[in-house]
This record gives sequence, structure tokens and C-alpha cells, in this order.
Amino acid sequence: MGVVSSVMPNSDQALAMLMEGNRRFVNTQATHPHQDPEYRITLGGGQMPFAAILACADSRVPPEVVFDEGLGDLFVVRVAGNIINDQLLGSLEYAAAHLNTPLIMVMGHTRCGAIGAVASGAELEGHIASLAPAIQPAVDKVRGREGDLTDNAAKEVARMTADELRNSEPVLAGLVKAGKLKVVPAFYDLETGVVELL
Repeated sequence: MGVVSSVMPNSDQALAMLMEGNRRFVNTQATHPHQDPEYRITLGGGQMPFAAILACADSRVPPEVVFDEGLGDLFVVRVAGNIINDQLLGSLEYAAAHLNTPLIMVMGHTRCGAIGAVASGAELEGHIASLAPAIQPAVDKVRGREGDLTDNAAKEVARMTADELRNSEPVLAGLVKAGKLKVVPAFYDLETGVVELL
């Protein structure tokens, strides 16, 4: 339920906290922590998010709700298709290096519109097309596998993005090597609400 004290959990504890919050959400036992006026006032002094989440911009996938967390608990970066670029990487580096956040989760989800559009081969208009180069390799890798192409590709994007973050020099890779940061891929099911670690 978030970090109340000034003690930051380690990456394994942070992951356990996320998964416990997801369990509460799935079982309709959400506690909606850290949303009261007194807690908001304490956040004026700074933030200590225990996890950073790179998630899709899809309105059906809000990490704070999915993990039953409150203000100041999660450092959330969102973009269609949960891909990475320099600006998003800079945000995650800030969380890990300056806020000492011990965990980054890359969370894809079922029925992702951005990934589905790339997988369909349809012509993408405007800046939407800028998403395709980061998504297409995952689509190509899973094409022909059993199961839904879009969901399989969304899982692969999460895995590939997590790998890219783990190996991102010098900041994130250095923190991973030092044991100060863990990067995990995950997948959210829109219908069940369950987050699966990949």
C-alpha cells in the first residue's frame, strides 16, 4: 500500500506490493490508499514512489487503479503501445536514479489498439505512424504463434522494452548491475483485471 515511511522497499518487496495491490483490485477489496487531505499535504515535501510503471496510454489501464495505489506511490509513464523513446527513458532514469525507485514494470495489456493497428498492417496516419517502428519487431517475432496476434505482440513488446531498459547505459544498466533496480515485464488482462508477470 505504498511507502508511508522514509524507508524505500527493495525491488522484490516493491514487486510484492504491486502484486498484492492488484490482488485487492481483482477481488474488489481496493483500499484506495494515500488519497486523504493530510497525505496530500505531506507530498508537498517530496515524493518516494516505490515503483515506476511504463504502461500504455489506454484509458482502460490506469496503473494507480490496477495496483490499488495512491498519490505518490507510483511513478507512471504512459504511451500508446508501452514502447520506449528518449523522453520516456529520461523519465524512468529520473525515477530510478534521483528518486531511488527500485522497480520498473513495463506493462502491456490485452486488446491494445496501438499494437493491433500495427499488427493489422493498416496504414497509420499522422504521428500515429511513429509508434510502428518500435512495435513492428515484436509483431514480426510472434507472427504465426498460437493465440491472438495482438496479445502475443503486446507481451513481446513488454519483454523487449524491459530488456532494452535493463541494458540502457549508463543509468539503468548500472543500477541493475549494482542490484539497486529490477526491471520486469508484465501483462494486464482487461477482462479479469489480473496482472501477469512475464
